[in-house]
Amino acid sequence: MTLNFFGVVGVALLLSASASAGTVVVVNFETVPPEPAGPSTFGGPAQNITVPGVATFSGGTILGFATNFPGIVYATPPNVYGTESGYSETLTITVDPAFAATEVSFPIFNGNTTAVSYVATAFDGATQVAQQIFLSVPANFNSGYALADLMASNITSVTIAPQGSPAFFDFLIDTVAFNESVTAAVAPEPGSLMLLGGGLLGLAAFARRLSGK
Repeated sequence: MTLNFFGVVGVALLLSASASAGTVVVVNFETVPPEPAGPSTFGGPAQNITVPGVATFSGGTILGFATNFPGIVYATPPNVYGTESGYSETLTITVDPAFAATEVSFPIFNGNTTAVSYVATAFDGATQVAQQIFLSVPANFNSGYALADLMASNITSVTIAPQGSPAFFDFLIDTVAFNESVTAAVAPEPGSLMLLGGGLLGLAAFARRLSGK
């Protein structure tokens, strides 16, 4: 099932002279109102989420106000994009060939009840150009998360997966920033072209928590 959400780009779309100049886009997986939020639990079909001209997200499904997910306070509710056992073990972000991406940044939320390590990898075609490994991300009930910020001269795809192919997996992503750190994207300078909502205030708090401020 493929969903085309041009409006999903609605967290931020800062236009430069051209895509090659580093257009900043932040995808938060919210539907355009009055569309309802996704289901609160896994069980529906996998969904490929396509943001036209930017990227396609595959391997998981949208959840809205996910059950037993205290980390939602650091996301942009209601929707997140995630996977668990029964879906793909890997979430993939495939960048549109017409879009120039040099940075992809997003939080990874551990949905498991135990600490899990995660790997985020960026590719230029088949060549790995950046990778981050997050060891022992705390459990879901501790609002466990990691912040990926992958940078390279050209990124055509990104994969996110648990390390070591565990028997059971459960993780989610949200508020994916292209060509800027997500912490910068949710904490703009006064007067910048941002659409701030309640969920973004939560992610701004998330950014402050990461920086220790």
